[in-house]
Amino acid sequence: MSIDVKNEIKVWSVYFITILVSVYIHEIGHCIPAWINGFVAIPTPAKEYILADIPDNIQTHVSLGGIVGTALFSFIVIALYLKKSFKYRSAILAGAIVIPGIYTLRFFISGRGHDLTEFQEAQAAMGLEYSGHSLDWFFLFLFVFGTIIWIIKSKPGFKIIGRLLIGFLLTVVFIIGLQVINNAIFDPIFQ
Repeated sequence: MSIDVKNEIKVWSVYFITILVSVYIHEIGHCIPAWINGFVAIPTPAKEYILADIPDNIQTHVSLGGIVGTALFSFIVIALYLKKSFKYRSAILAGAIVIPGIYTLRFFISGRGHDLTEFQEAQAAMGLEYSGHSLDWFFLFLFVFGTIIWIIKSKPGFKIIGRLLIGFLLTVVFIIGLQVINNAIFDPIFQ
C-alpha cells in the first residue's frame, strides 16, 4: 500500500485550517456583542480581547457569542457534508467538530468544557442554570452527532483507528500550541 504524500499533506492541511477557521469564528462570535454595545474588541486566532471593562449583562452575551459561533460553524459544515459532495469534505467535517470534541474532552477530564466561566456566563445569557452543564452536554451531543454522521456516510473500516489516534494527538498538540503562540504574541499587545 503506497501513500500519496501530496494528498496526505493536503488533507491534513485542510483539516488544521478548518480548525483554525472554527476557532477564529468562535472568537469573532465573542466580539460581536461587544461591538454591538460600543466596546472595542479584537478577535485573534485563539482569543478575543475586550479592551475595556464591560458590564456583567454584556459579558454574558460576549460569552454566549463564542458558543453561538462554534455551534453555527459546526452545524453549517455538518449540513454541507450531508448535502454536498466535495473534495476533503471528511477533513473539513472533522476540523469543524474538533472544538466541540475538545470541549467534551475537557468536560470529562476537568468537569467543565471551557476554562474560566465562559460556559456558565453563556448559560446565564440563555436563562439556564449558571452552575449547570447544559452547554457541556450540548457540545457532547454536537460532537457525537457529527461523528455519527461521518461514520454513516463514510463507512470507515478498522484500518482508520491508527490514523484517528494520530489525528487526536496532533490535534491536541495543535490546539495547545495555537493557544500558547496566540497568547505569547497578543497578550503583551492587548493586556
